[in-house]
Amino acid sequence: MTAVAPSDTAWAPPPDDRVLDAAAECYLRIGVTKTTAADIARSAGISRATLYRRHGSQEAIFLAVLTRESEAMAADADDHLRGVDDPSERMLEGMMFAIGEIRSRPVHAAVFGGGSAAWAAGRAIREEAVRRVGLAGVRPLVAPAVLAGAVLSEEALGDLVDWILRILISYAAIPGDGGRSPEEVRRQLAEWFLPAFHRLVRVPDRPR
Repeated sequence: MTAVAPSDTAWAPPPDDRVLDAAAECYLRIGVTKTTAADIARSAGISRATLYRRHGSQEAIFLAVLTRESEAMAADADDHLRGVDDPSERMLEGMMFAIGEIRSRPVHAAVFGGGSAAWAAGRAIREEAVRRVGLAGVRPLVAPAVLAGAVLSEEALGDLVDWILRILISYAAIPGDGGRSPEEVRRQLAEWFLPAFHRLVRVPDRPR
């Protein structure tokens, strides 16, 4: 993805769906890091100057596409997990679902696969909107423990979301199964991630 001039990064309204659709189509057809602002503008039927003036920088458009796709995936995850009430089981099943979806959804696969993976991952983890999507999914899982007396700071919650994003992206960025079957991935998460999650949301013993 080509660099943009400082004047291109001035504030602009969020990109509209036509521009996001055009950008997503370019990522699939050309590649994430090879797509230029001119490509997106041409696909959207506007000039590059109009693209920058109305929608901000090329990176802002990329992050808006990623956020839209992630919000859609989170909504599908909620449907998939309907009826799963245990926080640990919901966390594990949600992560397994997300790993599979990142690999199978065209835009996510284009973003986090191949040569764009490192570039995209660095921006996704820092993007506040993507983190908000993660927080929205995690908060209901920790709410019962908090209500029961567990002390969970916003910093700890942010660290949990950051770790989850890094795990999901690392699994998704490896082509195929990376030598690990879904059952093996599930076992790894259950043996190494869930114990840390349990400690984080553990309800302290009440004094007798």
